[in-house]
Amino acid sequence: MPCRSNGSSACKLYRALGVIFLILYATGELPRLFAWPAGVGDIAVGLLAPVVALAYTWAPRDAAGLVRAWNVFSILDLVVAVTTGFLTAPSLLQPIEVQPNSEMMSVLPMVLIPVYLVPLSIPLHLASLAKLQRVAVQAAGGKGVARASA
Repeated sequence: MPCRSNGSSACKLYRALGVIFLILYATGELPRLFAWPAGVGDIAVGLLAPVVALAYTWAPRDAAGLVRAWNVFSILDLVVAVTTGFLTAPSLLQPIEVQPNSEMMSVLPMVLIPVYLVPLSIPLHLASLAKLQRVAVQAAGGKGVARASA
């Protein structure tokens, strides 16, 4: 799917592949504490991505709140996934000892997710939020900061 419309949402369909975390949990290879929030959150973000992108394409002003909420939810999902991944990873600082642990996320190909995809995703969401803010300021006549919608 092309990455047009709001600069981020249409690109995020790949996050529906978070189902992999649930499959790996079901096979006993990832801990529930990590797999469920990371998997379900990614699936929700990924499946909503084309819906949000289409809504913004058809009616940018009406869908701005939806796009903003989706971006914030997406960033929070990434924070939760990284946090639970860290908490369940084997290390000297591991605060929660679980079996299985999230060690699988530290080797190829899974390591590409926390090392490449997460750091790439956050700036894309922030850029989308910045664009929404610029458009709101322009729509308000370019004077000051646009008022937040209720």
